[in-house]
Amino acid sequence: MKPEVWHRSPGNRGSLVWFLANFLLVSRRSPEQRESIGPCSAIRCWCALLLLMIASSCHIMDPSASRDEPYTGIAYRFPYRVMHRIAGADGILWQLDPAGCPLDSEMAEGAIETAMQSWNLAGTCSFRRAEATEAATVTISWKDADHGRPCVRFGISSELVAHIATAPTSGDPTPFSIHLNASVDWTLEKVPVKMARSGTGLNVAMRFQPSLPAVIAHEAGHVLGLGHVLIEGSVMHPLHLEAAGSPGEPDLMAVRSLYGGGDTSSADDMEICCVDPQGKPHLAAPIIRGLTPCDRVRIHLFDIDSDGTDEIVLLGRGRASDGSGLLFLKFKAGALLERTIGPFPGALSGSLPLAVGKNGAGDTVLAQNPDDTKRSYLALVIPVGGPPLRPLLPGERWKSASGGGGDEDGDGTLDQPISGVAECGWADLDGDGVKELIRRGGERSPDR
Repeated sequence: MKPEVWHRSPGNRGSLVWFLANFLLVSRRSPEQRESIGPCSAIRCWCALLLLMIASSCHIMDPSASRDEPYTGIAYRFPYRVMHRIAGADGILWQLDPAGCPLDSEMAEGAIETAMQSWNLAGTCSFRRAEATEAATVTISWKDADHGRPCVRFGISSELVAHIATAPTSGDPTPFSIHLNASVDWTLEKVPVKMARSGTGLNVAMRFQPSLPAVIAHEAGHVLGLGHVLIEGSVMHPLHLEAAGSPGEPDLMAVRSLYGGGDTSSADDMEICCVDPQGKPHLAAPIIRGLTPCDRVRIHLFDIDSDGTDEIVLLGRGRASDGSGLLFLKFKAGALLERTIGPFPGALSGSLPLAVGKNGAGDTVLAQNPDDTKRSYLALVIPVGGPPLRPLLPGERWKSASGGGGDEDGDGTLDQPISGVAECGWADLDGDGVKELIRRGGERSPDR
């Protein structure tokens, strides 16, 4: 017989809240719905965080309840998210359609050009206005609230001031478009201008004039592949009044992780290396910057979605907060960062060993044992093809692939203790059959 079963079930309050929180975090929408400037993204993140905080009050949903954590502070908040990478990032051509501009056209044009240039980093990325004979990648234009299906409408609210759209949804001939809300009272100042409260009773709202330069810088960040983050000092904050007016340090770390550039690595960075026949490592891809501070974030390597390529799996230590927790990094040919998935606050503990396995459907199972005196465990499932994540169901069987664990009879107890998967090491990030060496920055300086 195995020890007592201490397992979650669909009816358990902690599991239900955990599932709802992760559903909020990873539900899929169209790019223009997903990354528009407005309150929706932040509200979703805060709702997910609230649900996870509720979940943490449930005994079995606290994976650190039975073990002291070396780090007890707030978990590290990842400073950026990546939605995609764009080809030819150093020299992106844009064009402007001034029709319907509610501001002085010449002054607005100058503000837009300056804002686009705020992303220009030598050897990393840059924007340039297209000549008449050149094919642009981005169209910037002013649009009414409802500017044609299937592009998402701004609506009657003044809170949604802009969005990014892609062809053919955008209705424009270029791959990317930045649509600006022509119904909004804009300012050319570098920061939004707060105005007097309007309305009465429950309808009182603080009116403000959005900053055209700040909004353009934000939307240009989306073109470069950056997603929303609730990080102070980032131009990619989803709330306009909270966002920086130009790219900040978190944003620069993001584009350098995507497209290269910057100084040698620090202890907060990751290096992706190839190794020559003499056993000497060399950088094989841009340094992944600012995601892995020592003693705050763990680095694991395995195939999360059964697509034949390995991912970098980051797991933060400490108490869950928005923007922290479990983060997946996916790569394309050449071991180039393509996108991040997550983060998922509170999904797993950063202070407990992690086991990795597969269920009968080929889904990846991540499991931890909060009390090493028992064989009960907590687990989540990453379906084939990737998120949304879900809790492991009662009776669901899985076989360990690495780090011990496993529950091949589905009785809710571990077949073997969880010893934990290793950190860093070798992984085939791009599926070419050749493994890359992934290590923390600052360990040693490889030849470039």
